[in-house]
Amino acid sequence: MRNGKEEEINYNYIVVGDIIKIEAGKNIPVDGIILDASGVSCTEAAMTGESDELKKDVLEVCLQRREEKDAEYEINKDYQKKNNHDLPSPILLSGTQFATG
Repeated sequence: MRNGKEEEINYNYIVVGDIIKIEAGKNIPVDGIILDASGVSCTEAAMTGESDELKKDVLEVCLQRREEKDAEYEINKDYQKKNNHDLPSPILLSGTQFATG
């Protein structure tokens, strides 16, 4: 979406401020953040070498989930500390792939 209207363009012509729609199974053409999502997970093997799918969501949901995990840890000190796969992230990395969503 550019200048308020939706159009299809080649990824080489994406510029800062464009809002792009990405379908499951497609590569992410640029670094960005999620503005709207439902059940998104990405495979970041191209960047990290790990084949695990990572959950992605909008920033507000990510912050809420982090607060919930921190509260769980405070209540139960024996609770295993969170790792990168426990919490969703709003960040999308160029060259990685949308697995679902």
